[in-house]
Amino acid sequence: MRDICEVVYALVSLIPQGCVVSYSCIARILGTTPRPVAWCLRRNKLLIAIPCHRVVYSDGRVGGYTGASTLFKRQLLEYEGVLFEPNGRVSRGCFLDLEKYLGLKH
Repeated sequence: MRDICEVVYALVSLIPQGCVVSYSCIARILGTTPRPVAWCLRRNKLLIAIPCHRVVYSDGRVGGYTGASTLFKRQLLEYEGVLFEPNGRVSRGCFLDLEKYLGLKH
């Protein structure tokens, strides 16, 4: 599982400030399900260097940051310029198509 975590961390490190990607997007790139992606990110010890706060649910909900409250994760995202809808979900315009960004699809 550690091998997949290294790849997850590398992919997450490519997400620019002001953007988010979903757990399922990273999972698709790796040919797996979102669960191992979340498992890796929950164990991330380099919280800002590996910006796991930029990974959210596909419906825009912000998951718990390291298993804790979502407030800190939301504050980090807002500081970076991510916009939120009145319902608390990340605005669709802030989602990065990571597969396209990496040149994996056209």
